[in-house]
Amino acid sequence: MNTTMISTLSTLAGLGSVAVLVFLLAGGLLKAFPRLADSVLGGASGRTGELDGLRGALSLLVVLHHSLIVRDYCATGRYEPPVGNFNNLAGEAAVALFFVITASLYWKRLLTGARIDWPRLLIGRLRRLGPMYAVAVAVLVAIVMAETGFVLNVSPAELIVEIGQWLSFDFLALPDINGRPQTYFIEVVVWTLRYEWQFVLCLPLLALFARGRRPWVLYAAGLALAAFGSADNLLYAYFAAGLIAADLNARQTLPPRVWAGLGIVSLAVLLACYHDIYGLPQVGLITLIFLGASSGIGPWAILRARPLRFLGMISYSVYLLHHMVLHLFAEQIFGVERFAALDGWAFQGAVLMIGTTAILLSIITYLTVERPWSHPAPARS
Repeated sequence: MNTTMISTLSTLAGLGSVAVLVFLLAGGLLKAFPRLADSVLGGASGRTGELDGLRGALSLLVVLHHSLIVRDYCATGRYEPPVGNFNNLAGEAAVALFFVITASLYWKRLLTGARIDWPRLLIGRLRRLGPMYAVAVAVLVAIVMAETGFVLNVSPAELIVEIGQWLSFDFLALPDINGRPQTYFIEVVVWTLRYEWQFVLCLPLLALFARGRRPWVLYAAGLALAAFGSADNLLYAYFAAGLIAADLNARQTLPPRVWAGLGIVSLAVLLACYHDIYGLPQVGLITLIFLGASSGIGPWAILRARPLRFLGMISYSVYLLHHMVLHLFAEQIFGVERFAALDGWAFQGAVLMIGTTAILLSIITYLTVERPWSHPAPARS
């Protein structure tokens, strides 16, 4: 067994224990504060429990993935994928599965022939994503201003333009703010939202292919992207994978227990054979993992657990906030050199603190920002 494999297994065991502790923490919060559980999980009516649980698990994996990257970044000054299949796929495959989930949920509605009020859908999506994103940008600006001594290093007009570019969901270039070098590495996660928005904006066009045999045109295009596209274009293949998965589920092509088994086997193959998500085999494996997870049976039944569903409900806030929390812990609380030197249980303990802090902050932002904007209270007469 080579050194890389031993390192990966050690990391997997250590970070797995951290994930279990976070799972238990979430469960403890639900037990200790039942009204909190009602407030968060009360917004889950009409949702699919296993997919909320999957979102919760994926959000934890992204935190673990970025913790490894930032530790290496503090040591080397290079922000790059971590060594080890699990370490890298914890983030990359999680993002791919987020794309699959988004596409499958929308496509499921379109396959039923439901009439969609497109302006209302787009406004609803903006209400869902926009306010919390604006809060995240505000937190980023606050961090940058603190790290630059609350001194304007650019003109007020330039600062406003820089903040405006950051508010664009990555459709515009993301500049350094107030002259703070490498601002992007404080909040690297926003790039995925541009892909989400591009998919949502294309939905009216995609809907034209939702009936009869026409969906296969889209499925074939997605497979072509996976087989022949660039790394950037290949990410769109995961939205196509979501379309295919929704279709297979709608047709009940295989019994749920078969999908559950195929999902487990595919997860094992992905972790054993691949370091990244960029290839046709990986697209196929991740699609099968999603189909297994959405079966909700066998080992996948854990995704219905209340702690994971709870984390799934706040996963958007966790996703947007965790990297800034990680940055503050690495650079301000531990210090760059000390954080870079963390290893073994010391590193796992740091990840636990970072994850716990991100979750507690996310509970607050979900209840005060996400949920009020996504589910506005009815007007009083």
